[in-house]
Amino acid sequence: MKWLIRIVVVLVVLIAVGLWYGWSQIDRLIKYGIETGTPPVVQTSVTVAAVKLSPFSGIGIIEGFEIGNPKGFTSPRAVRIGKAEVALDTSSVSTDKIVIKHIRIADPEINLEAGLGGTNLKHIADNAKSFASQQSTAASGNGGASAPAPADESQPKKSIKLQVDELLITGAKLSASAAGLVPGANANVTLPDIRLTNLGSGGAGISPAELTAQILSRISTEAAKASASGSLKNLLQGGGEAKLGGGALKKLLGK
Repeated sequence: MKWLIRIVVVLVVLIAVGLWYGWSQIDRLIKYGIETGTPPVVQTSVTVAAVKLSPFSGIGIIEGFEIGNPKGFTSPRAVRIGKAEVALDTSSVSTDKIVIKHIRIADPEINLEAGLGGTNLKHIADNAKSFASQQSTAASGNGGASAPAPADESQPKKSIKLQVDELLITGAKLSASAAGLVPGANANVTLPDIRLTNLGSGGAGISPAELTAQILSRISTEAAKASASGSLKNLLQGGGEAKLGGGALKKLLGK
């Protein structure tokens, strides 16, 4: 009987060690997933300094998240988030749709740069929309009546679906410039709070690409509004509109 108890104890210890090791690596896995999965969506570089997630509470912190600028823009990055808090519903992790209770982003740095082809933020948001649309089209095609192709590595894998109950962005610091169009034209302002709710609620949820597209589109819209009014109005009136003619710069900013 003693040998049986010892075997059970050893097995329990081995399982505990295995679980501990698995959870100890989850932060690295999430960081790796963000840095490898997001660039194809936004078509520019994405880096993360650190990820810290509690497997018990489901609350995590993402630190030093940065989105680089597309080609043709001069500033080193488009968005920098010093710290974002994420709260997961841990019971949903093993289901078909992962539920995120909230994402709270405080004091992000947003660089809006206007160029002849539009703004950097609009470029990135459009890239995310295009990627999400392609994913949706591919998924619809796979649901057709045609015979399945032989299984290989090229076959599309089951996509992750998400639900975000609340996304809150507060104190976003916007730096706007049009150096390529109007040398020296730049201004700074704090954007109003951005709050999105019930993203992907009901049904199958939304893909990470669709979530990224929605967030970036909203940021781009709010940044464009701020750049054409209030304390950033001088960016448009300080020679920019005269040089480009009429409301051309406003159009570049998405107005």
